[in-house]
Amino acid sequence: MTESLRKAVPELETHLPELKRQGRADGLLHDLYEAAEYCCQLGRWVLEGNTRVNYPDRARGQLKFLTELKDALQNRPAAVQSRYTPIIEATERILRFVEKVQPPKDGHLGVLRVIRELFQFLQTEYSFAIIDTQPTGIRFSSGTVYLRLECIESLTLSCSFGPEAQPQQVFWINDLLFMNEDPTYRTLPAELSLDTEEKVENWFAFLAGVFKQYGDPVLSNQPGIFSRLAKAQSERDAEYVQEMNRKFGMKGRSE
Repeated sequence: MTESLRKAVPELETHLPELKRQGRADGLLHDLYEAAEYCCQLGRWVLEGNTRVNYPDRARGQLKFLTELKDALQNRPAAVQSRYTPIIEATERILRFVEKVQPPKDGHLGVLRVIRELFQFLQTEYSFAIIDTQPTGIRFSSGTVYLRLECIESLTLSCSFGPEAQPQQVFWINDLLFMNEDPTYRTLPAELSLDTEEKVENWFAFLAGVFKQYGDPVLSNQPGIFSRLAKAQSERDAEYVQEMNRKFGMKGRSE
């Protein structure tokens, strides 16, 4: 099956340049180009052994979109249908293969196992539940507070939390550290290196330690806690701006 995918992906890719050109003036063909191009990307990820992707979910979403394109193509002249139906069929065959590819049970670089073990206290001590799982991370919720943990290079995206009632209000681990006057927030890099199982385990062990030390008011939804965090976040942002001005302000004015 992998060999058939290895052959099918480059064959579909040969149609992409024409589809892209035709799609500039035709909305349906533009959508077909995007579907075929993304399908090829999914196929390449499978062949590369990319463990970050939830292949069944991605494929099912694309198959639904492809069905809509099929229906729309039926309203086109027979010559157009004859020209583009084989491309839709080739796209569907690849997606059917991708749909069967299961992500690793423990997630990308074992992150799901690591998070479940290190953050079990959320469930046992604070009545959180796991409400979403992807190959790269887990979203916990108590019903009033959420915590999203993800194996991703961005510091802010790797750990975000906030009140469920106000999803636009998002906080990060350095906000929690700043609010508690822990200078560690100054040492955290904007971009993380999480390319081995050991690094993944070390990072999430650090996060678990921070929440065990400072997280009780957040995890128990203490009254006023998110207002305090919002104030801390604003102050930390202002501090960052001041630091950037000190580092680059005078240089910028002299140039």
